[in-house]
Amino acid sequence: MRKITQSRACRRHLTAGLAAAAALLAAGHGFARDDAGAGQAAPAAPPIMVIAHRGGAMVRPENTMPAFRHAADLHAEYLEFDMEMTADDRVVIHHDANINPDFCTPDAGSGLVPGPIRALTFAQTQKFDCGSGARPAYAGARHVAVPGARIPTLDEVLRTFRGSDARFFAETKIPRGADIDPVKFATLIDAAVREHGLEDRLVLQSFDFRTIDALHAINPRIRTCLLGVPQQTRDYLAMLRQHHATCIVLDHDEIDAAGVRRLRAAGVLVFSGVADKPEDWRAYADRGVDAIFTNDPEGLIGFLRQAGLRAGTQD
Repeated sequence: MRKITQSRACRRHLTAGLAAAAALLAAGHGFARDDAGAGQAAPAAPPIMVIAHRGGAMVRPENTMPAFRHAADLHAEYLEFDMEMTADDRVVIHHDANINPDFCTPDAGSGLVPGPIRALTFAQTQKFDCGSGARPAYAGARHVAVPGARIPTLDEVLRTFRGSDARFFAETKIPRGADIDPVKFATLIDAAVREHGLEDRLVLQSFDFRTIDALHAINPRIRTCLLGVPQQTRDYLAMLRQHHATCIVLDHDEIDAAGVRRLRAAGVLVFSGVADKPEDWRAYADRGVDAIFTNDPEGLIGFLRQAGLRAGTQD
């Protein structure tokens, strides 16, 4: 794996944002005015960062180490992944509550069938090949199979990339009705992040705000990000304050450029929804978001470079 050479300016922007955001929100900092004061120039926007959704699911097996290595080699700033808990309370990387039979097949002789991850031990989850196939939505001509790829653990991902400049956008998944304690889930995540010294490089995202609240109580240094807020309220900042979060994911029809500026002035990172087409990338870029989610990190990187919206990395 080539080491990522992310721009120092981009890293300074994120690190400064981590320190400032909590203070701004705690102080009740509201929306800023859209218009700059007389004679004042609007601050320059930082380069738009790339979030490799599930590691880049259109081009490599989703949520696997080959996908994350490929995204890191492309210099995607964020590796995005989903976390589930096994029967023996290990945090593993998989999107679905059940091991997905569309692209995960049990090893011959294992006697296993795809089922709920929460009902399987960690050792049992390792007896599935999740690299030979692809989810139908991602099974295009550009998808490269990696036979034998396994379901990784959170620890494996953090350990592998802690020496790089990669950041992590990690989502907690608690299936409906599953016997999972959100506080324990958050505690396990915090322990892994602390062990590898990555508190300033991991953002926890979730639709389940119980894990967001739990992690903030355990370790407020780790930034948290809210998903699905528009389904509850259009007062985004109020919801962010309520849960002590300083990041939000919004589709392009859920916020305009002025709204992005107001949130960013309040110290909030604004991330896009998942987008894989140039017209959607353009819509998000026009709104001035901090980062764009994509299953096609290489395509997005090329688009941003061509548009003059990506700087500071060299192949």
